[in-house]
Amino acid sequence: MDRFSLEILERTVQLAIEAMPPDENPRLVECVVTILDYIKSPEAADERTLLPALTELLELARANHQFLIAARLAPIVRQLCERGRNSDVA
Repeated sequence: MDRFSLEILERTVQLAIEAMPPDENPRLVECVVTILDYIKSPEAADERTLLPALTELLELARANHQFLIAARLAPIVRQLCERGRNSDVA
């Protein structure tokens, strides 16, 4: 994932924490921890752990009517899904 996408992702996660308080949704905490671990060290982290966390956060955002957050996450999830499909073919 390029640096720009990581910046967008980090700001989106911060927005998600503000909009959907973690104490009200324990699943959010798990997603955020996984995503922030990846952002801190993308070279060392496995993108396969990132995709489920992003997908879960995207679903939580939609369920909580946080459409700006969902709109920011959707292209990143799509990019990772496409990358996964392309690596399966290669």
